[in-house]
Amino acid sequence: MANCQHHEKSGNSGTVLVESAISLMMLVAVLFGIVEAGRFLSIQATLTDAAREGARIAVEPAIGTATLPTDAQIQSQVQVFLDSNDVTGATVTIQRPISITINGISTQFTQVTVQAPYKPITLPMFAALQVTLEGRSVMRNETSP
Repeated sequence: MANCQHHEKSGNSGTVLVESAISLMMLVAVLFGIVEAGRFLSIQATLTDAAREGARIAVEPAIGTATLPTDAQIQSQVQVFLDSNDVTGATVTIQRPISITINGISTQFTQVTVQAPYKPITLPMFAALQVTLEGRSVMRNETSP
């Protein structure tokens, strides 16, 4: 006679499947959150770098002259940095001269501000994170001999 063994099925197989699905969804949400946070910080750093580079270009006169670059030249340099991280929709504001007097000495500065909207690209649950990021830099205008 054949040896008949009856294996009782565990009633836990459905529970394991549901728990696995919930755990996997939470893991995916956390991973997308990490991706979104990294992208957020990357764009913020790009805006800060673009503003700093724009201000650096803005305060440096052409060699042997006192002629500072035009706003178009500054915006062109800022755009190079923005393009490096595919930042679109940015606005560049150049404010110059800004005069500050310290101990009776008046010094002129240039401020470059770069703003861009941040829109999440992953899960719809992050849609509320739509904000405007900003990078700003102020540098002292240099003079040429």
